[in-house]
Amino acid sequence: MKISIGMLAWNEESKIAQAIGSLFRQSVFSSRWNEIPVSHWELIIVPNGCTDSTAKVASDALRQCLVSMEEKNVSATIVEVGEPGKSNAWNRYIHDFSRQDSDLVIMVDSDIEFDHPDTIFNSVKLLVDFPAYIVAVDKPLKDFVKKKKRSLIEELSLHFSNERFERDPAIAGSFYCARGAAIRNIWMPKGLPGEDGFLKSMLVTDCFRSEVDLSRIARAENASHFYEGLSRPKAIFNHELRMVIGTALNCYFTWDFLKFATDPKGPGAGYLIRNWLESDPNWYGEFIANEIRNRGWWVLPKGLVFRRLTRLRGMSLYNKLKRMPLALFAFLFDCAVCFAANRRLKKGMAIGYW
Repeated sequence: MKISIGMLAWNEESKIAQAIGSLFRQSVFSSRWNEIPVSHWELIIVPNGCTDSTAKVASDALRQCLVSMEEKNVSATIVEVGEPGKSNAWNRYIHDFSRQDSDLVIMVDSDIEFDHPDTIFNSVKLLVDFPAYIVAVDKPLKDFVKKKKRSLIEELSLHFSNERFERDPAIAGSFYCARGAAIRNIWMPKGLPGEDGFLKSMLVTDCFRSEVDLSRIARAENASHFYEGLSRPKAIFNHELRMVIGTALNCYFTWDFLKFATDPKGPGAGYLIRNWLESDPNWYGEFIANEIRNRGWWVLPKGLVFRRLTRLRGMSLYNKLKRMPLALFAFLFDCAVCFAANRRLKKGMAIGYW
């Protein structure tokens, strides 16, 4: 079995060394090295559009980490891409830089720190043991969960983020492990916001050649990583703004368009996107602009505004009453976010906002 690890980076000179060190402290590279039959590991770091020293810092960190890997089948490469943008860097890594015979592909953000030492081991083992799963995910944890004393905003933030773990697993772009054959069927449009939501839609539908099957994604046990949590109100608002914009654009593109444009007996939606990219790299921006023009004053999917309240459905009366105050608070917050997102979309501030 061959495994490729991709780390996409944009101006992360202050954090990428920590991310690389955390990666190589995972048990698959030390104590549990022989427990998974991997003939070759590759790590490819893709700094894209960086204006700082991300590539140099990454090179120095790799030089130190690979000293302990000399007797193991581990290779590491840094490939710089001049054009910024996560979707473009993702396409280049998946289809141009990584091994095309890799059985599994692991994506790791360049600013995370692994929590559980067996995160990668348990994610890989899950896909090895259960062939029906296409993607293994972990628990993404906000870094201030480690603090003994947290502010009220941090406590509220943790409360709402923990609710995600009660629902079906989602793909967090900061870490996931996927089957290479499935991931190589996907191309991302240039300028795509919210690539993790797009990926989930593509993978649970086999690139829109089948009905939705959420059981293709599984959360590995004893697997988690830390990412930077936001505690300033303005930063939280802007983050939610980006999330809402990304979700809306994914709805336009995937469920309102790709679902109906894809031939179930054909090669899949990924190849449609590849062909469109080859004919016109900017077609996605034009598609989104046209969608927004044709949707009238309110362009957001209506479910986004009421998402916190709809999650109360199916709960017992006790749980509804218990969660109602925070749900109402979150609903009012979402109203402000959605109105701001709708205004930005109508002003043409969608592509590149991510």
